[in-house]
Amino acid sequence: SGFKLASIEEDGFVKLDRNALNQIWKKEYPANVDLREKQALKDLMNSRASGETKRPSVESLLHAVLPQKYIVHTHPTMVNGLTCSKNGCQIAEQLFHTRCMWVPSVNPGYILAKLIKIQLAEYEKKYKSLPDIILLENHGMFVGAETTREIKNIHDFIIGTLKKQIVYEPDFSLARVSKTEMERVCRRLKNYPAFKDKYITFENNIEISAAVKDNTSFQKVRYPYIPDHLVYAGLEMLFIEDLNNIEQDIDQYRERNECYPKVIAVKMTGVFTLGDKEESSHITMLLFQVSV
Repeated sequence: SGFKLASIEEDGFVKLDRNALNQIWKKEYPANVDLREKQALKDLMNSRASGETKRPSVESLLHAVLPQKYIVHTHPTMVNGLTCSKNGCQIAEQLFHTRCMWVPSVNPGYILAKLIKIQLAEYEKKYKSLPDIILLENHGMFVGAETTREIKNIHDFIIGTLKKQIVYEPDFSLARVSKTEMERVCRRLKNYPAFKDKYITFENNIEISAAVKDNTSFQKVRYPYIPDHLVYAGLEMLFIEDLNNIEQDIDQYRERNECYPKVIAVKMTGVFTLGDKEESSHITMLLFQVSV
C-alpha cells in the first residue's frame, strides 16, 4: 500500500500468508462498520509473512479470493466511463456477455472482498467457469488469467470493444491564452496564504476552453466522476468568474468543503491545479482532463 505501480520495486510488495488470509473467512466481525474494518485490518496485518513490516493493500484479501495466477486491477478512463455510468451494468452485459461479472458499489476492503467471493461462487455455479473480467461499479476493473499474455489480450479486448462505442473524441489541442493573464492568476494564487508553497500547473486546450467559457459550461465538470478524482482533485472544482473575487471565492469553497480547492478554473483563461509536489499537481491536471 502507498506505492505507485509505475515505479514500484520488488521491496515495495508485501509477502502474505494465504493460509492466514483464508482464516479471515472463518471469523465473524461486528456489524459496526468502523469496528469491523478495524478488526479486519488487524487480521490482514497479522497475515503478513515473517519479517514483513510494510502495510499490505486493503484489497489484498480480494486479490487472494481470485483464483487466477495473475490479477491486474486498473481503472482506465474508458473503463471508468462505463463503470461510473448510470446504465453501466446493462451496457457491460451487452458488450461482454458472460465473460464479465458486474459488482455493485460497496465499501472497499473486507466487504468488497466478501461480496466478490459470494458472486464468484454464484457465477461459477451458473456458468461452470470463472469470469476473466470483473467490473466494479463506480471504480474500475479486475482482469485475471494464467499468463501475462492472456492479461494483455483481455485488456486489449476490453479497450478495443469500448473504443467502438465512442461517438466523440475530445480535442486536446492547445488553445490560445494570454500569458500575461495566466501569470496574473498565478501571482494571485501564490499570494493566498494557503497556496504560497504549492506547485501550480496550468492548462488550456480546446476542451478546457469550452468548459471555462462561463459558470454554466463549467457545471458538467465541476464535480468528480470517478474515485481517482476524489483523491487527487477533491470534492469540487472551483470556478472563478471574476478574478477580483478570487480570495473570497477560495474562502467560501473552504467553508463549504472544509478543505482548499486543488482545481481552480478561471473564466476565459484556463485551469490551474495545485499540489504539494510538482508531480501531484501534474497528476491532478491529468485527471481533471479525464473528466473534460
